[in-house]
Amino acid sequence: MQVAIWILMLLLIGLWSLAAWGLAALLGMDAGWVDRVQAWLVDWPAGDWLDPWVPGWMMAVQASLDMLQSVLAWLGGAAPILVWGLWGLGLLMLVGLGALLSLIVVL
Repeated sequence: MQVAIWILMLLLIGLWSLAAWGLAALLGMDAGWVDRVQAWLVDWPAGDWLDPWVPGWMMAVQASLDMLQSVLAWLGGAAPILVWGLWGLGLLMLVGLGALLSLIVVL
């Protein structure tokens, strides 16, 4: 049972590390892709259909995309510190969970 617990923990740690790597890659990207999304939304064919149902949706989406672009630009500089800290916290939690499960099996 102990071996199964720690194999599962190693698998979860590997997946957690992969997720952290993906987050670091995503945050390290240039935030210019948000401008392309805004241009695509202007030409979106369903926009005319959506206007009567949700008035002002285009302004809300553009404001949200502008905010997203500024947040991504800020996170791009702080990404290494944030990702390492988040990864370390998750790693400690997974190792603690593995230790707790091992203790439960032993007792």
